[in-house]
Amino acid sequence: MFLQIFLLFSSGVFAVKLPGNSVLPKLKLTTGYLAGNSEGNWKLFYSLIEARDLPKSKAPLLIWFNGGPGCTSLGGMFEEFGPLYPHFDGKTLFENVNSWYHKSNLLFIESPIGVGFSYDTKKANNTKADDMTTAKMNFYAITNFFDKKHPEYKNNEFFIGTESYGGVYGPMLSSLIIESIANKLFPNENFKGLMIGNGFMNSKLTQNMQIIWGVYHARTHVDEWEEIKEKCRTKGAKDVDNYDFTEFMTTSNNMDWTANNSTECGLLIDTLIAKPFEELTYDFYNYYQVCYVNMTTTPDPYKETLKKIKKNGIQALLNTYGTNPLGMSCWLDSALKKYLNRKDVQKSLKIDELWRTRDKEWNICSSDLYENYTMTYNDMTPFFSRIFENNTLPNFRILLYNGDIDTACNYLADQYFARNLARLHGFKKIIKHSPWFHSEMKNLAGFYLRYESPNSNRTRITLDVLTVKGAGHFVPFDKPAESYQMFNNFIFSQNPNYSKPIISSFFTKL
Repeated sequence: MFLQIFLLFSSGVFAVKLPGNSVLPKLKLTTGYLAGNSEGNWKLFYSLIEARDLPKSKAPLLIWFNGGPGCTSLGGMFEEFGPLYPHFDGKTLFENVNSWYHKSNLLFIESPIGVGFSYDTKKANNTKADDMTTAKMNFYAITNFFDKKHPEYKNNEFFIGTESYGGVYGPMLSSLIIESIANKLFPNENFKGLMIGNGFMNSKLTQNMQIIWGVYHARTHVDEWEEIKEKCRTKGAKDVDNYDFTEFMTTSNNMDWTANNSTECGLLIDTLIAKPFEELTYDFYNYYQVCYVNMTTTPDPYKETLKKIKKNGIQALLNTYGTNPLGMSCWLDSALKKYLNRKDVQKSLKIDELWRTRDKEWNICSSDLYENYTMTYNDMTPFFSRIFENNTLPNFRILLYNGDIDTACNYLADQYFARNLARLHGFKKIIKHSPWFHSEMKNLAGFYLRYESPNSNRTRITLDVLTVKGAGHFVPFDKPAESYQMFNNFIFSQNPNYSKPIISSFFTKL
């Protein structure tokens, strides 16, 4: 026992008791830093949560990256599918009963350096990154995880999970792992699959389909649509779905696009293109979500609401902040920022003193990193091709899932992307576009289809393309129960039946 404790602390791994957590006292959480390069000055902060209902040695491991670029994976942990959410005041935590940790180990990595608690020990405020640098950094960190920090997971089945700009992170990282496994160099050969939520996998396709999505969600009128179809036609397009609207736009980074207002088409599609956040009149991540209060205004909405809570209880939050009954979509980022910037929380998480003494502040996303980030690959097709062609594993599965009311990375773009991949590699459609249902009540949860093909190494590869009805960009937050069912069915079966309900352990005990 003492030897195990010594090895735990000598490796920079720390068992954590989260301040404000009175609801899950048995939660097994460890934190630390993974090396992001051979010199060791790139330090990536991670949180590792052990599975609740299975021994950690038997449970699969999900390695998770949020996107941005520049957004923290602790957002995935504390706002999406981790076991705990922060309360409104940022002081205490409450349970997410649909957490994915019930039967899976969860590893959240803040990447690249400059995001969250991750940093460069040699160069303060290092916020420059690009796609390949990030991919190699993540690959080095995961290798460090299996080799040095947590070798007890070397035999676990593991998956890579990503979201948003993770549509770039995930395929690039996975291709490096697949190639390393093929060369017998990777410490864990039990890589089972890749899942990407609302992925940004092809910049032009995402932007083009944003126009189509907007038209059919009443963001323009049929009269204007007729004019758009006439004046935005591009050479070789068979129909409007194939127009290249980006010919009438400009971009400086391949991520953000603006209309070219010198053209008739540019003037027509300007209202259908996402504007900077300060100019948006709707929630970019969930078209039907509305927030009533700006959390930065005065008087302080926290203080005002806390007064109401003392008098009226939790119902004081009902419909105070947005269309979500408790307004969580509107205040959760602010609550998490309050929580993770508390000194006692950072001390409990064992955040490096060097990070803390540089007058740093933890943020959900780093605008500096975003502004300094170079998108070097605006189409992930070559990296998926490397995953398909270099795979030597018996089976490998991929899930591309989308909330269907997200305008940031819309489902249409990802469906076209997947279809093009399937055609390029000769995949067959073995399940046509079909509904899937949540719970034993068989409530419609969305739709999915499946492509499949063996590669030249006889690896059986499946590609599932799935939508979640009524979810936005952050699917596990918007539809927690449905996404939990989706996740469990994906990781525990090579041929997932997404309609298979999860029987809650609460009900099995009754």
